Amino acid sequence: MRVGMHIILSCLLLTAALPAVAETDGPLQVENAWIREAPPGSATLAGYLTLVNRGATPVTISEISSPEFGAAEIHLSRVENGVAKMIAVGNLEIPAGSSVMLQPGGYHLMLFRPVRELHAGDTVTLHLYRADGACLLVNAPVLRNNDTDQRP
Repeated sequence: MRVGMHIILSCLLLTAALPAVAETDGPLQVENAWIREAPPGSATLAGYLTLVNRGATPVTISEISSPEFGAAEIHLSRVENGVAKMIAVGNLEIPAGSSVMLQPGGYHLMLFRPVRELHAGDTVTLHLYRADGACLLVNAPVLRNNDTDQRP
């Protein structure tokens, strides 16, 4: 039992030390994850990443959470009749053999009520839940908006 627990703890520590990576869970992989640094005292941050489905069937992300935030959601920004809107998305399907980018101006993560102030250089853990219940852990660095050369 001690050896098994030691291996589990080692894996968790290793995962926590690697920014912008995710545990792979079958065909779904996460690439280029990052969180935009917000002004001090901000109650909302935005996150971005690419979901890559290397499998032969679609994969659906049904929920997002993070221990660093009170709530997390997938949103879609779009303009309707000349008015910019942000719409919460319940499920996000990644087609087979395809990818979906979560980026400024499109799909993105909205991260609400941070439990601590986050600064460039910090790392945020995200939990992406598939519709089948599987979970991917993602470690995403916090970056300044103008640090485009540092984005994964």
